[in-house]
Amino acid sequence: MKPFNPKWNNLAHAAAAKLIANQLPEFDAAQLEPAGEGDFCLAFRCSEKIIRVARHAEAAAAIERETCVLRKIAAKLPLPVPQLSIYSPETCPPFTIHNEIVGDVLTREIWERLPAVSQEKAAADLANFLKALHSIPVEIADDCELPQLDAVTVAANLSAAAAKISHLLDPQSRLLLAETLERWANPPNPEKRQSLIHCDIAPGHLLFDPQSGHLTGVIDFGDIAIGNTARDFIYIYEDFGESILELVLNYYAGKNAPEMMTEIRKWYLLEAISWVIDKFESEDRV
Repeated sequence: MKPFNPKWNNLAHAAAAKLIANQLPEFDAAQLEPAGEGDFCLAFRCSEKIIRVARHAEAAAAIERETCVLRKIAAKLPLPVPQLSIYSPETCPPFTIHNEIVGDVLTREIWERLPAVSQEKAAADLANFLKALHSIPVEIADDCELPQLDAVTVAANLSAAAAKISHLLDPQSRLLLAETLERWANPPNPEKRQSLIHCDIAPGHLLFDPQSGHLTGVIDFGDIAIGNTARDFIYIYEDFGESILELVLNYYAGKNAPEMMTEIRKWYLLEAISWVIDKFESEDRV
């Protein structure tokens, strides 16, 4: 991967559009319609194409990993996913192009207004998608340099970092946090099976057809990693709510859903603790 020029950090849409248009003779900057932005990428829509531009070096590495792995797994998944072409020119940030996946964004508010039969369809589609993704042998992505997420390692790192926020807690909470992280860092039977995980099954990344109730695609694989399958359910739990999570888990795990829920809550709390520590360290306290 080429070095990311610091002058490209966190470009606005207008500046990025000019740089991208210089690389794509078939488009001009006025044709690139802003289509959203996140911490990692700016998005543009142009005709039936979506262009995503890396906003910093970490994002550039993420879209490279994403492109690598999606080329290998797209055909193995039961729902459409972006099939990316990546560009890394000398004179602008790396960017990807893919055909737009048709569908409305599914959010918690929309989900809660759907008829029960449509909720069932969407939950079944998501469960089947996750089962397919999680069943793909991780070796398929050996050359994609995916990060590995392991609860034992995360808990051990947080156990050491928790001292930074311990003075904010009352003695009982401080002891509970320390004991919990210690227990998770030293489980009696560590999880050995690892899977490909999307890592960001959240509102904005699920598309659906309001008429049929079925999902039409899953997007934004920039956080794709290798880890425990429970990690893929934490934003369903947090952002969509317990009702959709219960439905998805019933289709995904059946009678093993309660056991999975224990792991999901653990990953949810690990991510929440990590977020609090990161915010404290950055002095962006809420």
